Amino acid sequence: MNRVAGLRGMGLGPTALVLVAGAAIVLIWGQEYAGSVFVLSACYAIVTAGMAVQIGFSQQIAFSQSVFMGAGAYGVALLNGNLGMSVLEATPLVMIGAGIAAFALGVVVTRASGLALAVATLMLPLIAVGYVTSASYLGGAVGQPLTGTLWPGDSQASVAVGGGLVVVAFLAIAVFVASRVLRSDIGLELFVLGVDERTAAAMGVRTPRRKLELFVLGCVFASLGGAAYAGTQQFVPETIVDPTAELALLIMLFIGGRRSIIGAVVGALVIQYLQGASSWVSVNILVVEGVVLTVVLLVDAEGLAGIATAAVAWLRGRLGGSGAGGPSTRSHSGSRGPLTRSIRGWRAIDRQATRGSGAIDAELSVPEGPATRGEAAVPRGSDASDPALDQRDGASAPLSPARGQALLEVRGIGKEYGGLTVLDDVSISLPSHGLFGLCGPNGAGKSTLLNVIGGSVRAERGQVLLNGTDIGRRPPHERFDLGISRTFQAVHLVKGRTVLDNVAVSCLASHHASIITRITRSRLADARAKAATALRDLGLADIQDREVSSLTLEAQRMVELARAMAPEPRLLLLDEPASGLSEEQRQRLAVTLSQLAARTCVLLVEHDLDLVAQVSERIFVLSQGRLVFDGDPEGFRASPVVTSLLVGL
Repeated sequence: MNRVAGLRGMGLGPTALVLVAGAAIVLIWGQEYAGSVFVLSACYAIVTAGMAVQIGFSQQIAFSQSVFMGAGAYGVALLNGNLGMSVLEATPLVMIGAGIAAFALGVVVTRASGLALAVATLMLPLIAVGYVTSASYLGGAVGQPLTGTLWPGDSQASVAVGGGLVVVAFLAIAVFVASRVLRSDIGLELFVLGVDERTAAAMGVRTPRRKLELFVLGCVFASLGGAAYAGTQQFVPETIVDPTAELALLIMLFIGGRRSIIGAVVGALVIQYLQGASSWVSVNILVVEGVVLTVVLLVDAEGLAGIATAAVAWLRGRLGGSGAGGPSTRSHSGSRGPLTRSIRGWRAIDRQATRGSGAIDAELSVPEGPATRGEAAVPRGSDASDPALDQRDGASAPLSPARGQALLEVRGIGKEYGGLTVLDDVSISLPSHGLFGLCGPNGAGKSTLLNVIGGSVRAERGQVLLNGTDIGRRPPHERFDLGISRTFQAVHLVKGRTVLDNVAVSCLASHHASIITRITRSRLADARAKAATALRDLGLADIQDREVSSLTLEAQRMVELARAMAPEPRLLLLDEPASGLSEEQRQRLAVTLSQLAARTCVLLVEHDLDLVAQVSERIFVLSQGRLVFDGDPEGFRASPVVTSLLVGL
């Protein structure tokens, strides 16, 4: 059982399935019509396997697959027909050429994201078909024939079977590469990138690099599919690059299942079989594809793969076979961090799913004693409590403060939006440990200041210094590497993944690694182990295997806090962590924040003035983008400026 699980983790399960089933089909029916349809389907499946990684998981929709499939097919045809090169020899050359061309194009188009990326590449198939039709050396509207075949055999049977087996091998390689990437730590990065690019960047994901790599990977897969197509069909029509071909590829992906490699392969098989089933279907293929796509997605948004998964789950439930799952990574109750001892109530959060939020509030007890600095497990100001950042695969070394130097200095920050001044000459300075509040009325510029510090917003004026080094022009992922971690005003967790994986994304060693390196190794297990430690420290070990959308708001905010704390940041930015919590939940949060202040520097943006005064040692107040108060909690409570601005919020 463990060996089977290990093979699945390596991505060998889907690869073996494709290899064995594909080879069996080719050997049995390779010389028949059904076999030829299967081989043609496999050529398209190579393309959709890459699309599952690029589009299905990371949501980077680009209308470039048909163009690069055509590039692979025409490239092989030209090398074979003009230079006499065999199809097998020409295939790696066209893949390299496609990779270079995709990189050059991707540097430009991947600056956009989501819908903008789709629009930026929308015209590529039209440009390609216009060029191909007018290019006489490509055969124009007639098409380009080949003189050779993918497998040079002595008979028609050996050519058909040999070529089919080569295509199956190509498909197995594509499935293996895609599966390995998606099961690695970079696969988790891609999932987060697809859900929320801003969160991914804040957690250290180098989003521009990942988007470019995905674009190149998808185009190289498409060129391989095109080479296989040319070598087995021995003719390249100009329709291979037109917009309907791109649409057909997308339909194959979504019918099979955009988040399933095997589903993407099955989708290609289904469409190609339908197209070859009868002449009427072939003529009206777009209508048939549209009907099938609509019906499948109405049943399950994840396509045939989702339908199959739901059916298996239903059968297991009917047969009583939904027993034990995989091995658990839950910690032993005796292994607890300092925060666990102070917030024992968090351990009962997982019971809320069946008892409701009211039951959990009654069940959890508020820790005894006030939330004061004296309760901290680590003495504030101790050098031993200053966490060192993890060095990951060439990550930038964390900046070390000189003795007596401020950790964070914000000097004269100014920011405008469309002529409206949001921040006006704001300056603050924070030491290496402690909790510092940032208050102000709505629209005062609090979240904007946090975004300027975190890197998602660039200021027009001023400096942001971390340990004396100006980081004002560095992107969010670089600031994360230097020790800045954060939460968001609205909870930004990745639905569809477990609590453990949501925390693990901030512990990944892959942020500076290439996708190619993850074909041979993955360090996802290391990230999950570090995430499990962070969850245990916050008393959340019992819910680490839960899907995050099943948790209460209180639990979700604690998971987001665990994610921000897991990489042991030097500076923790918290944007309204108490929003939506009850009074009892806020008291538990106050204890947690007081404990964190002894371990790192915390800048807290919060509307709850009592909470801010309770946990902060120094408080800043913004009004209309300007700093109007800087003082201790006593002065904060007594200040007439603060009273006039904030009372009633």
